[in-house]
Amino acid sequence: MQLPGLLAHMADKPSIFPVAIAHTAAELPFLPLGMITAYLRQWREGSLAERFAIEPLVLAGVEGDSLESVGNRLQRGNASAYLLSSYVWNHALNLELAARIKQDNPLAIIILGGPEVPKYAGETEAFLREHPFIDIAVLGEGEVSCAEIMHSLSSDETRPGDALHAVNGIVFRSSDGDIVRTGERDRIIDVNALPSPYLSGEFDDWFHDIDYTVLETNRGCPYGCTYCDWGSATLQKVTKFSPERVVAEIEYIASRRANHIFIADANFGMLEQDIEIAQALVEVRARTGYPKRLYTNFAKNGGRRLMQVIKILHEGGLLPTGIIALQTTDEATLKAIKRDNIRTSTYEKMMEYFSSEGIPMASDIMIGLPGQTVDSLQSDLQFCFDWKVSANGNYTSMMPNAPMAEKNYREEFRIEVDDEGLIASTSSFSSADLSYMKALYLTYQFFVRLGVMKYYLYYLQLEHAVPALELLRRWLDAVIAGDPSVPVSNRLYREVFAIETRSGHWALMSWGEEAEFFFQDLETFCHEMYAFTQREFHIALDEDVFATLVNTQCAVTPRIGRTYPYVATLPHDATRYFQQLKSAPSLAHLNDNFTPLKQFPAGKLKIAPYVTRKSVKFMKLDGHSDDWEYRSALRFY
Repeated sequence: MQLPGLLAHMADKPSIFPVAIAHTAAELPFLPLGMITAYLRQWREGSLAERFAIEPLVLAGVEGDSLESVGNRLQRGNASAYLLSSYVWNHALNLELAARIKQDNPLAIIILGGPEVPKYAGETEAFLREHPFIDIAVLGEGEVSCAEIMHSLSSDETRPGDALHAVNGIVFRSSDGDIVRTGERDRIIDVNALPSPYLSGEFDDWFHDIDYTVLETNRGCPYGCTYCDWGSATLQKVTKFSPERVVAEIEYIASRRANHIFIADANFGMLEQDIEIAQALVEVRARTGYPKRLYTNFAKNGGRRLMQVIKILHEGGLLPTGIIALQTTDEATLKAIKRDNIRTSTYEKMMEYFSSEGIPMASDIMIGLPGQTVDSLQSDLQFCFDWKVSANGNYTSMMPNAPMAEKNYREEFRIEVDDEGLIASTSSFSSADLSYMKALYLTYQFFVRLGVMKYYLYYLQLEHAVPALELLRRWLDAVIAGDPSVPVSNRLYREVFAIETRSGHWALMSWGEEAEFFFQDLETFCHEMYAFTQREFHIALDEDVFATLVNTQCAVTPRIGRTYPYVATLPHDATRYFQQLKSAPSLAHLNDNFTPLKQFPAGKLKIAPYVTRKSVKFMKLDGHSDDWEYRSALRFY
């Protein structure tokens, strides 16, 4: 297939269409495409803008915007170029749209970049052969590559596509039909030479009152974790956008009333300038009311800067939870994923600091890593439980450009991948093991993170040395086996957990009206769980202690029809009892230095939620949010 010369023999300017397409507005890749478009406009003092009609960014695919309607908006009937950026969440849409554009306009030039475009030798070529409607694949940073591509394609030579040989960092179809890989492209050293699409007006026509936006403060990652394509692509010095530029972008974003901001750095909080940026975010929010919430990937090796950044953001109302990038604590798994240079003791120091500052803690825990086992996942979740860290589970996907995707690595760890691109099995766990690990995590999520039996479990571990995850694992084994002694549990697992119906990349719990039987009569389940605990661990609780725990769990769990504010009267003061745990960094810090629950006098527990639920239905949308349990003086995450 031959690439045409876009300007040759054409009376009108050909167009360049940057197209950001996704299923939801929050997933639109408008920042990378905006960066490229802004750079194309100013490249060599606007020389490309003289040759091409560089169109404004096209936002597409969301809110019922069909591919057909998108394709119709993009038609020009000439050899226009289309720029697409692929991530795991929009890659399939990009391919569908590209195929449609090429079918309707064979002269179109489809240029595809982003982390879902495979970079390894042989794999990019196979990708282009599998998708003949893609003309050029861009590997790595796209700004300079796309400018040079468009310059090459504007040649008046008979075979202008041949000029692409001089453009590094791409794989393309030559004029004689061969697939050609050019030399590697050096990273952009001076990222401040790239114009900001926010500050240059690239987004002005549509960027207002949006829910979610993205900001870059640096590029690069010094780590080489095998499951991630970030470090593999940029494993060298981090390049920084100037604080002045970043603060100006924050001002712009706030002036346009964007609610949520995602800082798309690999390690926010690693650099000294991140403290200044965090302070600017808080100051702008205090002055304008925007943005309302911040999300990011925090630095892996926590230190003074990161702890200060998180404290600033938390106290400024942008970050309700201190995020710790734990992933796993298992030494064999850390070695397998080349993350053993990040010590668990470093995280423990961070957690002690956050606890002293009263900052709730959360961490990502990955499920399906090479080297992982059922026992190691149980240990990871127990570690988080002990440190009062809310563990957010993520299923491990095979990113096409991660070191994990490299052939020798896949063979070493015998990695199998399912149809969704998720790790299905490795040398350390079978597909059945993985299914069990997913069920174990959902069990933890339901009973601990969402608070359904959280205080009961903490009490048992504190006073009876029953490890929470050991109890939950035995409960899971019982319901999988259909143990007739736990009928409510069996129904809960079958109808609400419904493990066999859950799919996708995210381990997020949800349920509908089928859960009403459980939550409207939680007392029955509490008695069943206590009987199960007695049988498995041979313990007995004082009657008033058990009544306190049951009433506490029922109070903090939403119940439809209950009048709020609600005050529970307890035989023992649960608030003062659990305050001992809230004040300690971890259970280990308490040792035996705490007052048993039965020694506390009677007390009351007030539940006054900001919003009262009208239905038992629940959909967990935010991985670091634990918003089923109602707010109370007890809650610590």
